Amino acid sequence: MQRGAVQTTGASSIAYQAILQSHKVQYLETDDFFHRYALNSPAQREVRLRTIIDCDLLVLDDLFLARAIPDDAGTLLQTLIHQRYKLRRSVIVTSNRVVQDWGAYLGDNTMSTTILDRLMHHCHLLEFDGRSYRLKEAAEALARETNSN
Repeated sequence: MQRGAVQTTGASSIAYQAILQSHKVQYLETDDFFHRYALNSPAQREVRLRTIIDCDLLVLDDLFLARAIPDDAGTLLQTLIHQRYKLRRSVIVTSNRVVQDWGAYLGDNTMSTTILDRLMHHCHLLEFDGRSYRLKEAAEALARETNSN
């Protein structure tokens, strides 16, 4: 990659292309979003929730990255997914956690089933198995540095 070039992968590339086609996109790094949302006033939460529900494409990136989510985040996630499902709005979820473990991360197997039921109905599930591109890039950079010395 050239210096100064912007690298996008997966969900962020799809979000970017949607924006270029004039779609309204909300891209959320989920751990950060859940924590920030909890700090908002009820009025701010309602405005934020409406924006997320009404957009054309919602990207929930790195869901359960930290494994534990704030207590109310499971209910918020269920609300987002349910409302967008009823409106037939697109959702992209990225996670390095297997769906069988989502109940443990949410602390509620029934809620997990409800969320997954709506996400997986009419979905395209892409599962990747392989090395992290970040680790690959770091190894390549280290090799270049070692070879130049």
